[in-house]
Amino acid sequence: MEPALPPLHPLVPALMSHLGLRIVDAIKWNVIACTDDEGNVPKWIIKLGSEPRKNESLAYEIRIMREVLPTLDTSEFERLVLPEYVDDGVFEEVRWLRIRYMEGRPLVYEWSELTDKTDILGGRAIETDVALAAIDVLRDLRSVDISSLPAFVRRFDFEKWINEFRTKSGVLVGQGVMEPETVESALALFTSKRVQRYEGSMFTNGDFYPRNFIMLPQGKIGVTDWVGGVDPWEFVAMHAWILMWGNPKWQIEYTHALKKHFPIDVEEMRIGLLVRSFEQAYRWRESVEERIGFARTQMLAYFHQCLDLDYVKTLFN
Repeated sequence: MEPALPPLHPLVPALMSHLGLRIVDAIKWNVIACTDDEGNVPKWIIKLGSEPRKNESLAYEIRIMREVLPTLDTSEFERLVLPEYVDDGVFEEVRWLRIRYMEGRPLVYEWSELTDKTDILGGRAIETDVALAAIDVLRDLRSVDISSLPAFVRRFDFEKWINEFRTKSGVLVGQGVMEPETVESALALFTSKRVQRYEGSMFTNGDFYPRNFIMLPQGKIGVTDWVGGVDPWEFVAMHAWILMWGNPKWQIEYTHALKKHFPIDVEEMRIGLLVRSFEQAYRWRESVEERIGFARTQMLAYFHQCLDLDYVKTLFN
């Protein structure tokens, strides 16, 4: 395991003491692998929020973990293993969630968006056979009956997203990282489509790509970070593709497997690529240029390229 990532959330030591736990590893600054004995094998993962937005996101994830995942029919799953909720609470106004630790090989240390981590930037270190594993997990998720999900589960609304895009793209134009002409071309494309075509069609963790995979024994795969909902499956599939930009061989293997197992509509895949690359660039809008500028530039390049349908067609040929 990598050493703990400094600095940890300042309340981590007090929270560990409160719960009677000891840190074994820090996966992220707010995601801690821990145990209640003297061993070095984690038993649980503790995830905590901090400021209001993070707390709101974690509160939603807790509901998914507690009220949705245990009710899913997993009998048809071939490879996917869902995380197991243990408990949750609030400590000194910080919300926390505990899940059972999955013992396996986490891919979180083999992917990064940080420019200084050149050996793993954009998934360069991830083996190409993980692409086929991702397709298997995608197939498992597609088997979930979305009609049975509770009303609180987030469902993608393309018309709402277009309105958000108008606002968010204005921010990126104001920062000088997007051209107004690119935004205008994208809006012309988005508003020319029937919105209903992009309603959610599959249940997803919301951040489907190898960083959130744990390679378990017997070929099973654990998927973490369940802050998702019901999204168009093309958007989920293309999210994994764009976030492996540093590993073209992986991307090629992945798109070949997509063609083998799913009917592909290139125009719908293009919308997925545009939505996901834009959202990723926007998420990184305030990140320090020296650390994440390369990744943000790559997402914006994908966005510009995918406005060209011929470019997207080449990805699937």
